Amino acid sequence: MPNPEPLLRPSPRAGAPSREPSLAGTYTIGKLVGFDAARTVRGVDKSDLITAEMTLTARELTAPGFVTDFGDLAAFRTHIDTVLDHRDLDQVVVDTSDQGIAEHLHAWAAGNLPDDARDRLHTIRVLTGRLPRADQAHSVQFSARHWLEGLPDGHKCGRQHGHAYLVTLPSGPDGDRLLPVPGELRALLASGFEGTILNRVVDVTPTSEHIAAHLAGWLAVRGLADAQGRPFAVRVSETESTWAQFTPDARVPA
Repeated sequence: MPNPEPLLRPSPRAGAPSREPSLAGTYTIGKLVGFDAARTVRGVDKSDLITAEMTLTARELTAPGFVTDFGDLAAFRTHIDTVLDHRDLDQVVVDTSDQGIAEHLHAWAAGNLPDDARDRLHTIRVLTGRLPRADQAHSVQFSARHWLEGLPDGHKCGRQHGHAYLVTLPSGPDGDRLLPVPGELRALLASGFEGTILNRVVDVTPTSEHIAAHLAGWLAVRGLADAQGRPFAVRVSETESTWAQFTPDARVPA
């Protein structure tokens, strides 16, 4: 698909697209859906804001650079909005605990997601209460434009548009622990990504998955790693309800 806005000029800071070393690793995406519900858990009222997080993983991406198109997960929100949101869950699901709700959603996903998404389904977990926000030491934001090529005609991501991106370095089995963002990465995002057209900054289609892998490669080639010498996993969020992460396999070479 051609550039839909050919008259827009690239940022003066954007030169030839940057290529970073290709690392072996795992791509993960997450979709979060919040809903409000009443429920009783083991005889105690646990009415609250509830967030369901679906994650999907892949070793290789589909075109144009997706674990799966987030649009393929739209029915996940529709099911929650229709069946669980603003409901008394005691009347809806057999087990109203976080685990019970997660099992209900996993069973729904196994029977209703498109085949490609279902094959890449990893986990569904349920979190209670308002989710904490990453502080400035453990996150960095930048705003930029992009468009995605190779999508069906009329797909909204094929149009040039912008995002307020959030970059974090997650650690731990669920990625809930965030590592401090190195100053070198902050400087790169401020000088090379902020205010740019990402199609002219990186040499791959700038999906969140590709950007996360690009940044992980940039960190690794410079020997930047966590305290145990492991290469950083990088998570990139385009919106508050979606994220994509690349987790490298190998240790950073000495």
